[in-house]
Amino acid sequence: MNKKLHLIRQKVETIRHGLLRFNGGAGQQTQVSSSIDTDNQLNCIIKDHNLGNTLLNSRVSLIQKNNDDYLYISGRIDDEVKTNCKIVSFKISKACWFTRKRKGNAIWLQEKYIYECPEKEIEKAS
Repeated sequence: MNKKLHLIRQKVETIRHGLLRFNGGAGQQTQVSSSIDTDNQLNCIIKDHNLGNTLLNSRVSLIQKNNDDYLYISGRIDDEVKTNCKIVSFKISKACWFTRKRKGNAIWLQEKYIYECPEKEIEKAS
């Protein structure tokens, strides 16, 4: 397993909750609980019952924040299950971990880790 992805995976498991963004007209978002399934497979539990249509094959991004750490993970939904809530799974195509830094009045995000899925795996998923 890629070391950067492993570290990002651990952070996702620590934070657990985030904001899932997807393109549903003007761009929608909903709060989710997340967990990593396999090396680069992410599961999100959506409790919003007003979500409506399927998200299958949609491009999505998950944003998580914990203290001064920010995670941004993007991918395409390749599985969806609806029971009492909707559970979607997507392969991670890109994951970024940034840390907020400060010096005086200046605040910026500093890159900690970035993972990009190898092109061969992206082609297989398409």
